[in-house]
Amino acid sequence: MEEFGIFLFIIFLLLSAIPLVGMFFLIRWIIKKSSPNKGPEHAQSEQQQMRARVDYMKKSLVPWGNRSYTDISSWMTCQFSKGFARRLIGTVYSIHREPIMAFSRIERGFKSDGYFFVGSTNFNLAYQVVDDNINVVLNNESLGRVTSAGVITDHFGNFLGNAKHPTKISINSGGLRYRFGDMKYDVILNHKKLATIFVAPNYADFEEERFSQNFNENAMGQPIISLIGTPSPEEEKWLLAIAVLEITHHGHWMI
Repeated sequence: MEEFGIFLFIIFLLLSAIPLVGMFFLIRWIIKKSSPNKGPEHAQSEQQQMRARVDYMKKSLVPWGNRSYTDISSWMTCQFSKGFARRLIGTVYSIHREPIMAFSRIERGFKSDGYFFVGSTNFNLAYQVVDDNINVVLNNESLGRVTSAGVITDHFGNFLGNAKHPTKISINSGGLRYRFGDMKYDVILNHKKLATIFVAPNYADFEEERFSQNFNENAMGQPIISLIGTPSPEEEKWLLAIAVLEITHHGHWMI
């Protein structure tokens, strides 16, 4: 009788463990699916699809023509979806409300790690985000990196300058939202202050219309960048890349 009781106790323990084991494997599967460490074949296929999507969206853009990065505004339309990965596709407009750039962006994990592609009728930009460090490629040419501390380096890791983005923190209460940090920051290249970037509003909040009033937030549609100095052709590549980065990456908090 005692052995039968022990047997029933063991059966009870096994049955109790099944949900826990199942939950363990479910959590492990979810983490694996959402992990940014995808294999090279998967990443290559995914990036090709994203580039193709941007190329298709370019058909709806107006010609870039003689525009410059100073024509880029903080106005965009976008579609956000969230599953094992966070995805964002959209269109960026000029200061005259003309569609001038299309983009496709993806993030995974608990940070903003991922990559995104931006295209106009005149150029293509690719960004890879790893631990908040952002690698930049313009027309298949590696420009370098913007680190999480705002340090700009070239493709070989040599120091070029700074473009430190303000903190991305906000407090929400009822229908009110207050964003912390400066509303602008400077771009310094080769020891020259060349431009001011106006921090893009967070479209993740505006889309959902959760707040009736936003404080310390720049307006939609204003210019993203204001030129201060006279940049060289190489410096202009960076100014374009940073202006585009501001609206397509910092302009929508996906986490």
